Amino acid sequence: MLGHFNSIIAMAANAAKQTKLPMAATDSPNLTNDENCPKKTTFQSSKATSVATNCAPRTNVPDLKWLGLYYFIYIGAGTLSFLALRNHIRGKKTNDFIDSLYMSVVTMTTVGYGDLVPHDFLSQLVCTGFITVGMLLFGIVVKLAAKYLVFKQQKVLINALHTARKMGPMEALNEIESIEIDYTKCIISLIAMAVHFVIGIFVLVNVEGMEIEDAVYCACTTMTTVGFGDESFSSEFGRMFGVLWIFTGTSCLGQLFLYVAEVYTDIEAKKLVKWVIASNIIDKKDFEAADNLEKGKVHGAADFILYKLKEMRKIKKEDISCAMKDVGVDDRSVFDVIPAQSSDKK
Repeated sequence: MLGHFNSIIAMAANAAKQTKLPMAATDSPNLTNDENCPKKTTFQSSKATSVATNCAPRTNVPDLKWLGLYYFIYIGAGTLSFLALRNHIRGKKTNDFIDSLYMSVVTMTTVGYGDLVPHDFLSQLVCTGFITVGMLLFGIVVKLAAKYLVFKQQKVLINALHTARKMGPMEALNEIESIEIDYTKCIISLIAMAVHFVIGIFVLVNVEGMEIEDAVYCACTTMTTVGFGDESFSSEFGRMFGVLWIFTGTSCLGQLFLYVAEVYTDIEAKKLVKWVIASNIIDKKDFEAADNLEKGKVHGAADFILYKLKEMRKIKKEDISCAMKDVGVDDRSVFDVIPAQSSDKK
């Protein structure tokens, strides 16, 4: 599976540039939606607020040059090791260097055809070490992919909160609702995989001499890294092509997985942003609906604080009912008077 995530690393370098929501320049611990809210602005104008850049969560973008160097050393060391142990490798051989490079790529991407295998203790020991190091590199790539997705979700949330503070929560919710999830990258990745699949079938048929059904079968087992080994590259040119084709094919599949995960992250981030903004909205009509002017009943800030504490399940009505009776509040309490609004606005 290591080859699946080679393309993920490059995505991390652009994480700071890929957000669905812009930022505003002020904090927003509490949101209000009344006539005192700041004047509505557009998402495009909010993008121009450079101060807000400092409000986003920070992340250390990995040095892709060093990571690329590690992969280059990894492949190079594996190729030289298998080349030195060429007499300890059994299977159908063509050119020593091409076979060694081919075996390194097939092992690294976990395709593992089995057409070239170690057959003594020394070669098996070297191959075991090569696989172990490859799995460690794979873990680093998965970590960076997860970091990219989490960072993007965090940035979307903070950007949305700052934008809601600048333009008002209700307007921000409307803007967020109008944002559509972008499936373009998934579609492009699927098209790239289809083209790559067809190219592989063409070479397998015309160079390796396979029947069309065998070529389709081989291409499918290769790109999914199953690699049964009953069909594989056996000619010198075929293995030269296979080195590039296997590496790019598994990378395309890994990129597709990343884009699918990214779309799902965007969907969940949109839900989270809407919930966070809606749960913090304090609308004036909520107070007005709870007031009874005919009886001189007007709820103040303390009443609303009690209501919010109950809504957050920090206290229960029974916890302070006795205290409310002591001060002469023996009719309908604030818990029953102020209507809950958060569930309706989610």
